[in-house]
Amino acid sequence: MQTSKPILSSLVWLYLVCIVAATLLMWALGDRWWPATLLLFGPRWMLGLPLVALIPLALFRRRFLLLPLGLSLVVFLWPLLGWNVVLGSPSAAPGASIRVLSCNTKDGHINRDALAALITNLSVDVVALQELPKWFALPILPGWHAYREHGVAIYSRYPLERGKAVWAAHPPHLNKRLSGLSAVVDAPQGKFLFCAVHLPSARYGLQNVISRDVGVDPAKAAMLKGETSGREHASMLVASLVEFSHLPVVVAGDFNMPRQSRIFREAWGGFHDVFEETASGYGWTFYDEYRGIPVPLSIDHVVTRNGATPRDFMVGPDIYSDHRPIIADVALPPAE
Repeated sequence: MQTSKPILSSLVWLYLVCIVAATLLMWALGDRWWPATLLLFGPRWMLGLPLVALIPLALFRRRFLLLPLGLSLVVFLWPLLGWNVVLGSPSAAPGASIRVLSCNTKDGHINRDALAALITNLSVDVVALQELPKWFALPILPGWHAYREHGVAIYSRYPLERGKAVWAAHPPHLNKRLSGLSAVVDAPQGKFLFCAVHLPSARYGLQNVISRDVGVDPAKAAMLKGETSGREHASMLVASLVEFSHLPVVVAGDFNMPRQSRIFREAWGGFHDVFEETASGYGWTFYDEYRGIPVPLSIDHVVTRNGATPRDFMVGPDIYSDHRPIIADVALPPAE
């Protein structure tokens, strides 16, 4: 028993150092260095499993160790997993609001009736859809306006004036694919620029590094590095698409990166993140698994600028896609 206490103390302090180091690594070097990128897109929740054993042991043997364990728990839940806390209410933002919904349709395999019901029941004004096959038809109310191009679509209750589109490489596809589609929405609340995005994924580079035979194969990190560079380029291109608009701007869609991503912070840091400013929790929108291990991530976002102010955000129900629909309320600036 006497020897077990020093061992327990060592394990607790070592765990604190490791969880802090992992968090700093992810935030500082995610999308810069491939091991940190693996952590950024991997099942980070597994790093909390040692707490399941360490907390009961400390409770019954050395209670003062609950202090560093409590600190470890805070680091794990907050900056590592990305728990968001909102103090105060943003609902007092001036101006009339519009409601936006975005969803990746998983190549059209979602429940279209469930999506249409969600749009109708929640009185959504503008919809952004990604991975939309040519045959996909959305059974929504007649009179809606649509702008569809190569797998990305904007649906609106109000008239649309088609804008510019951005194309970028989406590995492993050799040809460029649509990454951003913009349109001016002529809503009763006022005109605004809406951009639906589907940015490149890190999936294929990550799958290349993770080998079935040896686990992680550093020799295959070149594809992930190149993919990261392409993802950064695409993000900057799409952000520049709306950068100089004089209208309020709303951008929604599948960004394919969590908020902790360096690329997200650098490309979209000048925008308001609707989830971050209005909602508490993790806001997980994407559910995948690797060899049976769940990997939840928050990679679908709504961001605004030019006076478009976040009011509310929610993650919708499962409609048979690996992405959950996201719904955001955004206040437009009052007409002058």
